[in-house]
Amino acid sequence: PESGKQSNFTLFQLGGTGARPTKDGLSTTGFPSGVGGVPSEIVETQAPMLQRYRALATDSGGAGEFRGGLGQSSEFLHLGKEKWSLSGMVDRTQFPAQGLFGGQDGAIGKFELNGESVPPKTIMWMDADAKITMSPPGGGGYGDPHKRDPQAVLDDVVNGYVSIGAAQDVYGVAIEYIGAENALVRMPAHYTLDLAKTAALRSA
Repeated sequence: PESGKQSNFTLFQLGGTGARPTKDGLSTTGFPSGVGGVPSEIVETQAPMLQRYRALATDSGGAGEFRGGLGQSSEFLHLGKEKWSLSGMVDRTQFPAQGLFGGQDGAIGKFELNGESVPPKTIMWMDADAKITMSPPGGGGYGDPHKRDPQAVLDDVVNGYVSIGAAQDVYGVAIEYIGAENALVRMPAHYTLDLAKTAALRSA
């Protein structure tokens, strides 16, 4: 707060690492420290903050034969009634992590105040009801996305790492969701992989 009792808190929310020659990148993992993200419950216990949501960012990992690690996105706000300050140490908000050998770039990082982009790495004083969105970047991909195992792409879609649209447009893999449109839980059995159409997409 601007006045009264002062408190400081460091929140780690990390982006994805780049893909490796034989493995996907690590999602939301610091490199080279290996530091993981702080659970929301710890944040809300130690500081007067509320995280409204926190999720892996679909399609944020660069496409490739081996996919870049995913970044994440979260929104949080201050529970006090006074102005508060924040310095968002978000990297790669202008230049993405580059892919290698045909792999695509990862998604850039984002740092937003009430839905508008603001410069990271500066101390900002904000109104009590300000909402911050922080989205660390994704890692770059490695190798041609059309060489990725279609089953691995299906697994990515089932897990929410890759969208069905990106699976087709970027990876050349035809996947269809056949479950209920309003289902909150989507199981592997709710997706089908069309290998014949996949072969046609990749040969086009």
